[in-house]
Amino acid sequence: MTGPTLRSVARGRPDAFAYTCHGCARCCYHKGIGVGPYEVARLAAVLGTATTAVLARDVDPASGTLRQRDDGACVYLSEGRCTVHAGRPLACRLYPLGWVGTAEAAEVFVELTPLPESAGQYGGAGTVAAYLDHQGTAPYERRAADYAAVARRVAAALAIDGPDPGPPPPFGDIDAALGDDGRGDVEARTERHLALLHEWLDAAGAPAG
Repeated sequence: MTGPTLRSVARGRPDAFAYTCHGCARCCYHKGIGVGPYEVARLAAVLGTATTAVLARDVDPASGTLRQRDDGACVYLSEGRCTVHAGRPLACRLYPLGWVGTAEAAEVFVELTPLPESAGQYGGAGTVAAYLDHQGTAPYERRAADYAAVARRVAAALAIDGPDPGPPPPFGDIDAALGDDGRGDVEARTERHLALLHEWLDAAGAPAG
């Protein structure tokens, strides 16, 4: 399968954009949907299981993307419906937009060409910002930035000859890092996970920021 093509580029949050999904599920096939620690935690909460189980069962460890069935359908698609819609990943919430960059000064929203026979409809009024608000992307964007900051510190730690802080907490598996069964508020658990990662990086002598 070829990747999605671009319909337009360089949109900002105030720019005109409107799109309504009609649940045809055609966008749920042959997509590499990457999931970070926060997205895995949101999926686990919807499924009533632990992040460790979601990662083992539903995420390809080589690519960090959701597994697909033999016909290319997302592992969470059943009878034409998303079974984890309330906890769907950021890429699904953004569609048909793509998001590049996490810093406000650098971010760009690209518009993907819709799939053939898609039932989704473009509207005549609205903005990128209003669409994102309707899709509930804000916490996902914030956590993407939080974990990107951790990744930058990890890269900085690898470039220096700092102290050995021992093995790091699992980066992708929040429940394994916290050592519990995954119960509790996802946001609070994510904060605890991020704090553990930063504490380990502090001990490793990684520069802050």
